[in-house]
Amino acid sequence: MITSVKSKARAEHDGERFDVVATVLFPELSRKKIKSVIDAGGAYLNKRRVKVAKMALREGDLVELFWEGPSTPSLGQARPKPSPLVLTEAHLVFVEKDFLVVNKPAGLPSQATLTSSTDTVLHALAALRPADFPLESLFLVHRLDKETSGLLVVARTTAARAHFEDAFRDRRVNKTYEALCFFAPKVAAGEVALPLAKDTSRANTYFALSSTAGARRRSDAKAALTRYETVRVFARAQASHVRCFPETGRTHQIRVHMQALGCPLLGDKTYAQNVVGHPFAQTALRHMLHAARLAFVGPGGNAYTLDAPHPPDFAACLEALARTEKGESTRS
Repeated sequence: MITSVKSKARAEHDGERFDVVATVLFPELSRKKIKSVIDAGGAYLNKRRVKVAKMALREGDLVELFWEGPSTPSLGQARPKPSPLVLTEAHLVFVEKDFLVVNKPAGLPSQATLTSSTDTVLHALAALRPADFPLESLFLVHRLDKETSGLLVVARTTAARAHFEDAFRDRRVNKTYEALCFFAPKVAAGEVALPLAKDTSRANTYFALSSTAGARRRSDAKAALTRYETVRVFARAQASHVRCFPETGRTHQIRVHMQALGCPLLGDKTYAQNVVGHPFAQTALRHMLHAARLAFVGPGGNAYTLDAPHPPDFAACLEALARTEKGESTRS
């Protein structure tokens, strides 16, 4: 459930920081809570996402905060500390002697980040079953973005690691992703074959090169191919449900290719930042991308097709789009 509050800055707030004004406008929220909302991408100023707490406000500015979960307790009540993301047995989709497949929740990194080297899916697996999944015997063979949910293969032996790394590199693993997008592709089904390169103006960001000639001029350009099909268009909500089949595995590939189609993902803090005033601009707190199916041949020669259902936040967003299409309110 998405909880939200909104109010307008008054004359006495002119020139004050966003987070300072927010604590005055919403006294039921702590400064720490407001900071966490900003960090999660749920803070908006005049319908534009706020990335820094010190942004100055002007009289009449519209301040909105969105977060997932119940309303924050009233002032004076104890606020529970956030718990780290953990894996449960329910997240284990398939376990073999030489590999396993986990349904990774959004928010859990596949690999070490700049801020933490221990909060990864491998550490979470080792914590779940220390005897079965010792950290030194687990190997990532592909990756999902931190905020992408869904199926992730983890090798349990060096031989399985080599097998899967070869399979992913040689495109012998069929991957299916579900995406919820702003707007809808002009062509219902097709492919995006645009090379990707790093955006040097923004850290950890990529963009699609519009021509082969442009790619030749970039030493860091990498070929990328995504096939897609539109599952459903939500005309009233100005959104769509799209199924993506990436042939290559470039960083942020689906997110960048969908942006190139004019359909960035709902909740994407990086590639949908220019979507302003959209009715669903503040519905998703992370990019709505889910790795729903993997089909491959395992190290022993057996063929596998594994599926992961939509996680609760994805399902709730999809339901809200469907209700809008029927002319119903999206608020519970």
